[in-house]
Amino acid sequence: MKFAALLLAAAVTLIPSSASTVSVAYAASLVAVMEGPVARAFDSHTGVRFQGEAKGSRALANLIRAGLRHPDLFISADPALFKGLVRSYTVFGSATMVVAYSPKSAHAQLFAAAARGTVSVLDALNAAGVRVGRTDPAVDPKGARTVRVIGLLGQHFRRADLARKLLGAAHEFPEEDLAVRVQTGELDAGFFYSTETAPMGLRTIELPAGTNLAKDIAFGIAILPHAPHPQNAQSFLNFILYGQGKRILESAGLQYFKPLRVVSEI
Repeated sequence: MKFAALLLAAAVTLIPSSASTVSVAYAASLVAVMEGPVARAFDSHTGVRFQGEAKGSRALANLIRAGLRHPDLFISADPALFKGLVRSYTVFGSATMVVAYSPKSAHAQLFAAAARGTVSVLDALNAAGVRVGRTDPAVDPKGARTVRVIGLLGQHFRRADLARKLLGAAHEFPEEDLAVRVQTGELDAGFFYSTETAPMGLRTIELPAGTNLAKDIAFGIAILPHAPHPQNAQSFLNFILYGQGKRILESAGLQYFKPLRVVSEI
């Protein structure tokens, strides 16, 4: 499967091999767009090969902090994770939380009704036999945000009992595995960022206003100190913030901030 192959490629440990490489540790919610159109366009534009590792942002930050990874750049779905790692970083775009499901799911018609608003998303996710996935809040910002979203859905629909039931029943998977499990139909639905679903061909259920963390989800990028390939790192940074990479990520659903937010840790 194409998406599974992308995940396998992205799971390779970053070992910078030559001056024609740029190594990027990035939030796994971006894996489809990064390992596909971004990697191809950057290579075509610069002749530099993209070498990426996709994991939960907190897990990547911990690996970098422990000296177990030495990438050129880090793209995090939680800008707070840059603290102590870099002197400055750029917060460049935002997303919202959605529920995504596969047309292969036996409950696809139920989810389609939830997408139309004829069934509440909380009722759909708690229906008998529905298998829901989420990521681990201890290692992935999306997992922590999912916990928040489920609580907000309970408040919105005034069904805190259903929110608690869903939180307890949802299965936890690494961020790089969750999408594949929903895509193949192993899971019926999962919680994702809006930037993830289009490249994977998943269908989405938009969450009610006030529950989708609109403008609360931000992606940041930074060149790491002692980047093995500093010139390539700068080229990739410019590509993502101002060049063709920006257009690719916007087409995937990322909403860029105007202006970009440069944060200094000095």
